[in-house]
Amino acid sequence: MRTYEDIDLFSEWSKEEQKQFALAVTKGLVMDMVRKANSGHSGGPMSSADFAQILFTEYLNFNPDDPEWFNRDRFVLSAGHESALLYAMLIQIGWLDMKDIQNFRQLHSRTPGHPEVEIPGVEATTGPLGQGFGMAVGMATAESILRGQFTELVDNANALVGHYTYVLASDGDFQEPITLGAGSMAGHWGLSRLIVYYDSNNAQISGKVDRSDSTNYAMVFEGFGWHVQEIDGHNHDQIREAIEKAQVVDRPSLIIGTTLMAQGSATMEGDHETHGAP
Repeated sequence: MRTYEDIDLFSEWSKEEQKQFALAVTKGLVMDMVRKANSGHSGGPMSSADFAQILFTEYLNFNPDDPEWFNRDRFVLSAGHESALLYAMLIQIGWLDMKDIQNFRQLHSRTPGHPEVEIPGVEATTGPLGQGFGMAVGMATAESILRGQFTELVDNANALVGHYTYVLASDGDFQEPITLGAGSMAGHWGLSRLIVYYDSNNAQISGKVDRSDSTNYAMVFEGFGWHVQEIDGHNHDQIREAIEKAQVVDRPSLIIGTTLMAQGSATMEGDHETHGAP
């Protein structure tokens, strides 16, 4: 793998080498933020990083010069405790700077422990698990209604209102009743532009998830009428294929990515204590 020492030759790297380096930078930013603050969550952001990196760099439709562009795709971090991952993506876009990263989880900073909607690129204030999922269903509902209204008025309604709502959710999000209620409603309404990625890393602050929850969420959401895919959340080709399938179905989509907590860490990989410990 290429390293920072080779950065002067970046333009000569292959596309895959560039993408792998960008992913390493994202994970490095996450670890540095949490370590400097001596507070926060590193494990979840590192297990979710493959999906987030691919989504933001290859699929998410937005205007870097205008974070408020009306027809942008919405990204909701329902797993608000993974804020370091979102901030790592936003600095790469240019909506945050290094001072913001250095002030992670500090009072009055633009990078609080859980993201707040006043920050460019943050679509919803999240933290209480499940809340972001519910708000995303509301956003997807609004998009569906507006697109239907414009379709009656103009030929190319998608150019005005045709965005996707993406959600990154955690094990804890799916354990919350609000997720099940909102998920049932989204399936009933056929919100086809709602795409939820479930980072299933089987780790939470009290230990392994399977100690306390044995729910088969794939079956539950299939029962709600969702399109469900189960993938290796660290396999980039599977992530791309899943997103592309989700974009063309006529119902909401759930992508369940099986991942490893703190994936890529030399000493803490798979350790649930990286949830809430620097």
